[in-house]
Amino acid sequence: MPEMGVKILISNLAFNHGSCKNNNKIHKFHATKKHEMKMEMEMEKRRHNVKKAMVIMLILLIGGLSSFPVFAAPTLQQCDINGDGLINLSDFVEMNQHMGQTGTPGWIKEDVDKNGIIQVCDMMFVANHYGASVNPTDNARIKKLSIAYSSAMNNEDNQEFIANHFDMVDCPRTYPTAVSHIKSINPNIKVLGYYDSMIQGSNYADWNYVNQHESWFLHDVNGNRVRSSIVPTNYIMNPSSGWSSYYASQCQQFLNNNPQYDGIFSDDVITDLQEIGIPFTVAYSKIPSSVFTNWGSWMNQHIKNIKTAIGNHMLMPNAWKYTTYCQSTTHIHFWEGFIHHWDKAYNDNHYSIDMIHYAIEQLHTQAELGNIIATNSGCANADSHPTEAKRWALFSYACLAFATVDVTKAYFSWNFYMDDNSHGYYSEMDIALGQPRGDYYRVSGTSYVYAREFSNYYVAANLNLLGTGSVTFTINGVTKTLAPRSAVFIQK
Repeated sequence: MPEMGVKILISNLAFNHGSCKNNNKIHKFHATKKHEMKMEMEMEKRRHNVKKAMVIMLILLIGGLSSFPVFAAPTLQQCDINGDGLINLSDFVEMNQHMGQTGTPGWIKEDVDKNGIIQVCDMMFVANHYGASVNPTDNARIKKLSIAYSSAMNNEDNQEFIANHFDMVDCPRTYPTAVSHIKSINPNIKVLGYYDSMIQGSNYADWNYVNQHESWFLHDVNGNRVRSSIVPTNYIMNPSSGWSSYYASQCQQFLNNNPQYDGIFSDDVITDLQEIGIPFTVAYSKIPSSVFTNWGSWMNQHIKNIKTAIGNHMLMPNAWKYTTYCQSTTHIHFWEGFIHHWDKAYNDNHYSIDMIHYAIEQLHTQAELGNIIATNSGCANADSHPTEAKRWALFSYACLAFATVDVTKAYFSWNFYMDDNSHGYYSEMDIALGQPRGDYYRVSGTSYVYAREFSNYYVAANLNLLGTGSVTFTINGVTKTLAPRSAVFIQK
């Protein structure tokens, strides 16, 4: 810390301490007993502030007078705890609020040295950069999305984990109190309420009302309602019927009544029922051919109706590769099963190399238009294969990075919250890549290793199929060896 800064801190401390003495004299001689008690409380608060400032000053002096040895020096971005672009006392105040707390390595930004404990060492790392400014663009990172279904929202521990680790959460519409708690911890988090666009269950709260409208249901050639073979109590709704108006009005009413939610996550927004292979209790041949011919246009109008009803609220359609809805209406796209679906085993390649490129380009096109892109990747039985699951997570994350234009308009999610012990979070997801510089490219001398430069990192991924050999390559003077379907983040 510069000498002048230390003098100013000492001067301020002396001033505050002097003020305390003067106020003490005043209340001793002129105040009533009630006023004395009030002033004593203020004195105690000031003493606490002075002690805290003295501790901070000591840390700053240590940081300024010595070079603290580090095995992996944190970047300026990692030391800007509150993200305001300046490394100053505000960052230490933020860290002080978590002092002594523990979690997984890198669990929150205050864990600067990523050892799982918020302690003085973390402050010393930050002290080494005291007074530095951070370019907000260089501080940018891909945002984190939590898919919190089932009982994930039931307890406060989960709510606090979500609030402290994610930028957005997709959860049931039945947890307004839990959402309020999450927002009290993290006011900046975006919360979307789940609502399937084409399915109505007989166990849903509004079933009795919906059940009275026969025309809203999809019917086979014999006039019977079409149901899902996966969950036979779930009925397929006709998006070209009155169902669309009802769904849209329900979304509007819900968001008006629950302002803590920022929008709707609309599931199963599908253009081609046969291509995606939605399983029904009857054969496709028993469903009128006009349904398959017109389903895409019906769904497109359905999404437009919903967006018109909810206005500026977010509408995120789970639409796989069908980006028409995003491009024309929602300006947000969600791709479930990106690179590696949550139901695929750790030793299953899932996407071919060509499909990986296709997915990246589809999302990149939407990103170029300024739209938000979001993905979900995963791995079945992740807790039984934690090393392989994490490898898939980082590989999928790298592929999303290849698709971005503005990383702050991209969201990555891993599995569902309750699927495995990671709860959808790895500390690498907090890497401040910075903004991209140029498109992703094939690394010279390799067949299927691709890389992309960002402000702070190079991201590289080996697209080769599992079972093929590892590939060694050099980027920016750094040599790395990558196994198939793995990724690496090379700090500049």
